[in-house]
Amino acid sequence: MHIRRIELTNFRNYEKIKLENLDNINIIIGNNGIGKTSILESIYVASTCRTFKSNDEGVLVNNNKDFFKVKVDIENNGKIKKLDYILTDNGKKTKINNILKKRISDYIFQYKVILFSPDEMKLIKESPNVRRNYLNVSLSQINKFYMKLLKDYNVLIKNKNEYLKRMYVNSNMDSRYLDIIDEKIAEIGSEICKIRSEYISKINKYLRKNFQKFRRNDNVYVKYSSQFLDKDKKEIVSLLKKNRDSEMNLSLTRTGIHRDDFLFLFNGNNARDYSSEGIQKLILFCFKLAELEVLSHDYYEEPILLLDDLFSELDIDNQNNVLNNLNKNVQVFITTTDINNVKKSIIKKAKIIDLNGGGKYER
Repeated sequence: MHIRRIELTNFRNYEKIKLENLDNINIIIGNNGIGKTSILESIYVASTCRTFKSNDEGVLVNNNKDFFKVKVDIENNGKIKKLDYILTDNGKKTKINNILKKRISDYIFQYKVILFSPDEMKLIKESPNVRRNYLNVSLSQINKFYMKLLKDYNVLIKNKNEYLKRMYVNSNMDSRYLDIIDEKIAEIGSEICKIRSEYISKINKYLRKNFQKFRRNDNVYVKYSSQFLDKDKKEIVSLLKKNRDSEMNLSLTRTGIHRDDFLFLFNGNNARDYSSEGIQKLILFCFKLAELEVLSHDYYEEPILLLDDLFSELDIDNQNNVLNNLNKNVQVFITTTDINNVKKSIIKKAKIIDLNGGGKYER
């Protein structure tokens, strides 16, 4: 799977830009603020139907405009597929080969993306909700059944919370409805927990190996935690009933996979508290490489790899180490402010997109 052409209209600071004849390795050069990351963001948005920089897609619309459009041509096994992702005041509109798709689910994840950017530090530093959201996007790319499970689970939690609020006001209400909901929460929640746990296990299979290419004597590991982990349905139902009174007092469901988390452990300790920022960046980068290997080897997918400002984080030797070890079928987009940060042997193999020169292409 490769992107051959990108066209942006009213996206971020671009009123119009076209990038064509894209290659396996694509290096985007430009001064800070010129829009390098915006190009990576457009690739991410056209795949996932969301931005990685904000909760509000409206910020992607160029000033004083009322819509944006991202057009991406992807090639797979010699066939070209044309994708359109449009946001207007009336909502999202998507097309595949100029055919309008009525549901986002019929369009989303036509190609898979893995992103490494400075913003990804939030995976280590911020709340469990950030990590859960990330995990949900990663799994939704490769498992449409997971998307449906998650949607059904969220509806159950919403309905349960509403009923808990009503029961808090009127304790005489029938609790059998909660018994029915808890059975479904246990059933669907255990499936989601299993999928998440298996995915993290696959990540760990590659993560340590990747990390030790950079730091041979150190270990890194992702620890998944869930109230449902290693429990069967009967045990989960029992746990839900045990916590019902406290949840009724709070009018909030506090038991379930919507409270899951995963932590990055560096030499057995939480990397957030026991490692430097440089180590944390390296952990996240190796985590992304592990995700790429999981998609390539376990799911037979060839994701697009987006590396924002990678070369400022790695010395020349490690740059070569990274790119030489990538699956040759994986397409890469890399941003940098200075071509001198990039090893010459890499430049020779790459498509250079010089935004300082108004989008001029060079070899």
